[in-house]
Formats: sequence, C-alpha cells, structure tokens
Amino acid sequence: MAETGPGSMRDGMRWGLLLAAVAVSGYRLPATFRNFQGWRSALLADPSAADLYKRIFAVNAVGIAIILGVAVGMFYLLRPRIAKQR
Repeated sequence: MAETGPGSMRDGMRWGLLLAAVAVSGYRLPATFRNFQGWRSALLADPSAADLYKRIFAVNAVGIAIILGVAVGMFYLLRPRIAKQR
C-alpha cells in the first residue's frame, strides 16, 4: 500500500530530482565523449579546432558535474528528518 504521509511527497521529490539529474547528465554524456575524442584526434592536425573541442568538452564536463552535485545536495537536504530521542 502506498504511503500517504507528508514524507512520501518529500521522498518523491528527492527521487524525482535525482532521476532528472541523471537523465540530463546521461543525455549530455555522449556529446561530451565525442568532443573529448575530437579534441584528442585534432590535437596534432589542427590546434585551433582542438582548442574548440577542448573548450566544449570542458563546458559539458563541468555542466555534468554541477548538475549531479546540485542533485546530490538536494537529495541530501530533502532526506527525512530523524526525531531527537531524549
């Protein structure tokens, strides 16, 4: 049976945010990998193209790290509160 208390909404938000962050990161990951490969292959042939690939790779990698960092932080902050025992 589904839980209907106030914690169930919070848990749903926690897991939903985490799932959304993983989905967005997973969507950005193939392009990031292709830019990394393009950077490495263009390094000797065309330095200006290699610089562009490197910059796009770095932006995507930092974006993925920020998205996952914020999601994990929100997941941690929205965890259920434990009542203090006396």
